Amino acid sequence: MADDPRKVGKWLDPFPIDNVAVHASLLPTGKVLCWGRRTNPMSVISSTMDEHKTVPFLVDTKNKTCVYTRDRPTQLDNAGNRVDVNVFCSGHCFQPNGNLFVVGGHLQDGFGAQQACVYDPFRDEWAAKTIPNSGRWYPSSLTLPDGNVLTISGVHNGVISNVPQIWHEGQISRPEGWLTVSTPEAQSALYPRLHLAPNGMVFVAGPQAKSQFLDLDTSVPAPAGNPVGTWLTDVPAKKLPVRDAGERQYGSSATYDGGKIIWTGGGNAEGGDGGPPTSRTEIIDLNDTNPQWRPAMPMTNPRRQHNATTLPDGTVLVTGGTQLGGFNNLETGGPVHTAELWNPPDGTSAEGSWAAMASESSDRCYHSVALLLPSGEVLSAGSGEGGGPAVPDPLRCNLTNVQLYRPPYLFNGKQPIISGVPQDVKYGQNISITVEQGESIARVSWIRLGSVTHAMNMNQAVWNQKFMPARSGKFDAQAPDNRNVAPPGHYMVFFLNTKGVPSVAPIAKILPDKTAEERTPTRPASTTAADAVPLNLRSRRVAISNPTRNKQIISEQKRPAVVVGLTPVCPYGLGPCWGGASEGLKSIKDVAVVRPIPDQVNSVAFVYLKEDIMPDIDVWRKEFAGSANGSYSIRGIEMTLSGVVTMKRVGAERVLTLAGTTTRPEVDLKPYHASSTIDWNMETQAPQPVTALETGAYASLASIIAEQSAGLAVEVTGPLQKQDTKKFSLDVRRFRKTDGINTTSSRL
Repeated sequence: MADDPRKVGKWLDPFPIDNVAVHASLLPTGKVLCWGRRTNPMSVISSTMDEHKTVPFLVDTKNKTCVYTRDRPTQLDNAGNRVDVNVFCSGHCFQPNGNLFVVGGHLQDGFGAQQACVYDPFRDEWAAKTIPNSGRWYPSSLTLPDGNVLTISGVHNGVISNVPQIWHEGQISRPEGWLTVSTPEAQSALYPRLHLAPNGMVFVAGPQAKSQFLDLDTSVPAPAGNPVGTWLTDVPAKKLPVRDAGERQYGSSATYDGGKIIWTGGGNAEGGDGGPPTSRTEIIDLNDTNPQWRPAMPMTNPRRQHNATTLPDGTVLVTGGTQLGGFNNLETGGPVHTAELWNPPDGTSAEGSWAAMASESSDRCYHSVALLLPSGEVLSAGSGEGGGPAVPDPLRCNLTNVQLYRPPYLFNGKQPIISGVPQDVKYGQNISITVEQGESIARVSWIRLGSVTHAMNMNQAVWNQKFMPARSGKFDAQAPDNRNVAPPGHYMVFFLNTKGVPSVAPIAKILPDKTAEERTPTRPASTTAADAVPLNLRSRRVAISNPTRNKQIISEQKRPAVVVGLTPVCPYGLGPCWGGASEGLKSIKDVAVVRPIPDQVNSVAFVYLKEDIMPDIDVWRKEFAGSANGSYSIRGIEMTLSGVVTMKRVGAERVLTLAGTTTRPEVDLKPYHASSTIDWNMETQAPQPVTALETGAYASLASIIAEQSAGLAVEVTGPLQKQDTKKFSLDVRRFRKTDGINTTSSRL
């Protein structure tokens, strides 16, 4: 039967909670810590969307209750006082002691809170920490093998941070605080999907098409005392992995086994036609010498804004999402209620397989969460509080309930009963386990407690031990033996019988294998700290910020920038939603350099060409879409060209022409008008208004050229139009003569 729970599982009845669970973390206590965007998610007062406080709450899934935490997240002001902070849109992951570390948060869309705090689940207390180097909205955090916390990305004032930081706990020789990673800059999207690789590197799976590796060496600090980091770039022997499905905003990645990752869905229609997200699935094994993405079986439903959750048996459950085009399309037929279950590759299938599961009763799209629980069930909650209809309908869109899903394995027999798992274990420790009579255990899965928001689990780690043949009675199991695969902290420990039924998981803490002090290399007494740093790292400096790099690029370029009008599907504008656009522009063959900061107000980006040519806008759109897909569209381009302008008679009309060069053809000049502009207002979803000075620039230039029979050397700026494969025109928005006289103000 189609609804047989042994085949499709079963959704239990929803139960209410006090807010929209935009963020959710399974605590070592077994409760789930959640918070939303604001105190009252049903308010229609727009100013409440930017409240500067958070009211977190604890969900008890066994008793179906919800209570507020004893106090609230705070940050320290300049006087050292604790003040409220909104940790909506923050990054968070667990420290080895079980505290949830939370960095960044919300001032308003695109403006991040400059804060860090921790929640102690055992004392039910929030504590403020030293602030990071900038406000961070939509950052990602990851627990490193040494137990410290890496934070990447996050935006403030429309500019994405390109400088990673590491929070380290206090040591004998160093107080707690932030270390800024000494590494060249690397552009990052918001909420990058971070995973630990088995070799200890940090793997950025997306959402951009090209994955990244960050090689961190925290044991060898640069001269300023910061850890050395290196972003790996393309080299012939080590080509960076590229997902064939391209840039995939709001797809979901999950670690389904040690070092093995699956990417599901996301993005919009390939080719940029504004259609639905993809159903494509890709997998990568970071244990390989040269890991590369490869296709897996696609999902039945295309979807974005969904959640992918790894289950104890190594399968991956995908829940929620929308299957229509756009950022978070909630129109009829958009939200996907049917869950899907992916079985990893085995001896019969290299791509794995998908199966449709039972359907959830609620929409679970943007701002939804999903968490594996110790019972083997999956919690699904949230959805709403932004990114929905143009006119918000809180009662319909903001969901304040929880629904639990019982996977098929919970209907294949009773759950094994085990004992003997200690609360604290060391790496590689043998554990004496007792299992109830008559049960045989075939697999032990260590799954790190989940910490989920925005279609991403920031606290992922999976380690498996399989028994051939199965074990029964009393036997030894082994704790994870590699901190690169399983960083220190709390794990659910599932014991699965030969039918694949998992036990209720005890929660065990893997202790750090060594203290941070013990991992610091011992320096000979005769050497200084600077001498102890390898020669090739002594000149290493902390990466410069995107604003500083932006200024450097402008000063270094010999030709003016080409201005590219880009419209993102993301509603927050081109500044916050910049990562995939940057990568897409870099994929255009004519482009040599992309400035790291776009113009958020006018939704335009700035690039520099390899040669002085006339770019083919049709080719640019095709090459750009091959990487960015439907997450952005190119409205047009604006160029600044220099040369001799002459007036020619064409029939009864007189036209202005800019002379060609050895690398580009001559260009017809035409008047600039309202429909010419590539500047765009994201709030009004309409072109920016034009000025009389701009629309009159062509006439002003024509009056000057009319008196210059031999023409005049002029620099002209305006949108470039393609007439045919070899003919171009430019709508004159402003011009500058060689004597410095110009019309209209130039762009920043």
